[in-house]
Amino acid sequence: MSNPSGGSGWDGSGWDGSGWDGSGRNDEGWAQAAHGPGSRTPSRNGLVWAMGVLIVVLLVALAGVAGYLFASDGEEPGAVPAPTTSAVEPGTGSPGPAATPAGTGAPPDRTSECDPDEIAGDAGIARRNVNVDRCAGEWALAHVFVPPGEPAGDTQYIVSRVGGSWTRYTGIPSTVCRQEAEADGMPTEIAAALDDCRSSATPTGDLGLGVPMSRPACDGRGIVVLYSAVTPGAYAQEISAALAQNPGASYLRTDMACPSLRARDENGNVIYAVYRASGYSRQELCSDVRAVGPPAYGRWLDTTSDPSALVTC
Repeated sequence: MSNPSGGSGWDGSGWDGSGWDGSGRNDEGWAQAAHGPGSRTPSRNGLVWAMGVLIVVLLVALAGVAGYLFASDGEEPGAVPAPTTSAVEPGTGSPGPAATPAGTGAPPDRTSECDPDEIAGDAGIARRNVNVDRCAGEWALAHVFVPPGEPAGDTQYIVSRVGGSWTRYTGIPSTVCRQEAEADGMPTEIAAALDDCRSSATPTGDLGLGVPMSRPACDGRGIVVLYSAVTPGAYAQEISAALAQNPGASYLRTDMACPSLRARDENGNVIYAVYRASGYSRQELCSDVRAVGPPAYGRWLDTTSDPSALVTC
């Protein structure tokens, strides 16, 4: 089909007279593809999108760092927890010593080894409320509480542990001297409760009675034992009463007399004995023992007789 000349302006090479020049560009500068709508050159939208992605990544990273710091409880990353230690004195590196009771300047007396109930039971101290004033291993100074209106008697004792059991050594006041007690093994802190005989006018062992304590010679003479006292704290009272019942008799302390006499009783207490002198023969001694009657018995005053054996008549 041909285009008539002088027609609508189509000449096969482009528009004429209508702004087209055959090169595909119009007079206003628009470029257009031969087919369909034209595609645009990339604009600033791509840059905006890239910046948005970068911001998201940064926010995620910041959130992770904040979470890690919160989980570590404010500590620096990689910090090692400080070790737990017990309290020590400043500058010593070791635990401090136990505190000493205020105002004492020295540890209190030990009482854990001296049980008051055990002492009362073993030593036969019948009064209630036994208290331990001083404790030194196998020795103790104790007292008992005496309610108002009751006889006081002996309320303070020195006791010792012999063979695992407590025994009364002496009462307070005592006729036992400090030097004697220390010779028996009593610690100085307990013996301090006793008198120092070196500064006393009373002879050692003497009970201070109207009849002085005797010290008979160990020459083989026999004696008739009339009474024996073995209770610490009651020696003076018991011996005084026995002397009153036996006029003319004497008394001695066995551990200060001859070795043929038993020095202490089974509880470790010293023995005071009221006696009458007899002859040197068994016949004389047995005659005097029979004349007095039980519970009197005979003993020899010498250095060879067995102190555990009575004279048989």
